[in-house]
Amino acid sequence: MRMKAAVMYEPKKPLIVEEVQLDPPKANEVLVKLAATGVCHSDVHFYTGDLPAQMPMVPGHEGAGIVQEVGPGVTRVKAGDKVVLSFLPSCGQCRMCVEGRTNLCDLGAQLMAGVMLDQTPRLHSVRDGSPIRNFLFVSTWAEYTVVPDACLVKVRDETPLEKACLFGCGFTTGYGAVTNTIHIRPGESITIVGCGGLGLSAIQGAAASDAGMIVAVDVHEEKLALAKKMGATHVVQNRHNVDEVVKEVLHLTQGLGTDYSGEFVGFDQTPETADIAFRSVRKGGTMLLVGVGALSQQTLKVSPFVLTMYEKRIQGVLFGSARFRTDIPRYVELLLAGKLNLDEMITNQFRLEDINTCIANVLAGNKVGRQVIRFS
Repeated sequence: MRMKAAVMYEPKKPLIVEEVQLDPPKANEVLVKLAATGVCHSDVHFYTGDLPAQMPMVPGHEGAGIVQEVGPGVTRVKAGDKVVLSFLPSCGQCRMCVEGRTNLCDLGAQLMAGVMLDQTPRLHSVRDGSPIRNFLFVSTWAEYTVVPDACLVKVRDETPLEKACLFGCGFTTGYGAVTNTIHIRPGESITIVGCGGLGLSAIQGAAASDAGMIVAVDVHEEKLALAKKMGATHVVQNRHNVDEVVKEVLHLTQGLGTDYSGEFVGFDQTPETADIAFRSVRKGGTMLLVGVGALSQQTLKVSPFVLTMYEKRIQGVLFGSARFRTDIPRYVELLLAGKLNLDEMITNQFRLEDINTCIANVLAGNKVGRQVIRFS
């Protein structure tokens, strides 16, 4: 079938919204009509060339839609079902899946191959039939997508997909970091460094867990204002002076630091933001490293002396340590019950034709909480 998609041909060049050819689903695959997709900073890292990828490709990995057709062997969903896509597959059989750590499924090793699990493409140019690369198995910046059955979960018919699409990456990563990875308890404190989509979701997770002090740190005043709406009890503006930020966090905590901290920014900012997070956490506390780091960044500014003598811990987090087939339906229930604030977190809604504006907004830093592209 022919459909409209945003195609990336070169890093740092505007994406082209054009017709492409999409093959029908093969065995254990599902054709989904996208209702909405988020614009995640991780997508933009490939646009800027900070992360390598084979091109041309159709980016996007945070989507939700309605099943149109299923391939042979698919039994969990049928045509007409509403689904949220997960860029990380879960086979249910490997050691990680059996242990309940489905975010670390062995199929994830094929994420960047640009093809489906059978090593063949589903996207092609309408001009000459040449392959267009898939992105993280889902390629959601398009009207339709074919995804592995291992990469989706059915949700209730009442689910507002224009909000639930965020469960495919950003919300689940941030919320899960504090509710799955560390299981923050009532009264415990946390410093959230970075108040984009991940950080704002983490703040909601901490607030929902009845955390005591929730300290939000960001460069932009606009994002700190959003952080307060999500449940932050205190905000600290980072003016690129790490000592001043840490001093303020320590002042708020009577010199102890918070029980937990999280770095939710990543890439070029990681040396600074990770330093803030590490120094802001108390003795015996845990620092979460959630933001995607640059491939070229091989070291962090961490004092081995402090790490040892204070028994601090550093914990990496992938997709919020999520078990997406159980976590995402639970988030839907919270959303329908009015217990999640996605309305204010979604600061802009666009059409697919506006994709380059969305990317520019992400790069500006201060203009968005989360952006959503709607297809209907």
